[in-house]
Amino acid sequence: MYHVGKVVEIFHSDDKNIVSFENNTQALLDMWDENLITLGIDPHISKQVKKNDILLVDYNQTRTGPKMVAVKVLRGDIAKKTWDRYKQHFEKLRNTKGATAKQSYVG
Repeated sequence: MYHVGKVVEIFHSDDKNIVSFENNTQALLDMWDENLITLGIDPHISKQVKKNDILLVDYNQTRTGPKMVAVKVLRGDIAKKTWDRYKQHFEKLRNTKGATAKQSYVG
């Protein structure tokens, strides 16, 4: 299973305003269903991620729970179409379930 989120902030370990004991990169994401989460970015793409990018997040299950790692950066037309489609789906869910319905990602 995968979900999409829009990058709000990026936390690079080499940022002068961040003190870190590891070299991984994380991102604060505004998810398609209005959840706000921080998760890791796969090291292969971490230097290419920018604010407002749309990230595809891997939620496939492992023995300890979902992976919750950003694995693809979507830009341009495919990013807009994907984000808009998810948001349309969320609005449809909201209208049928009520405004407080939230998607559960974990568990």
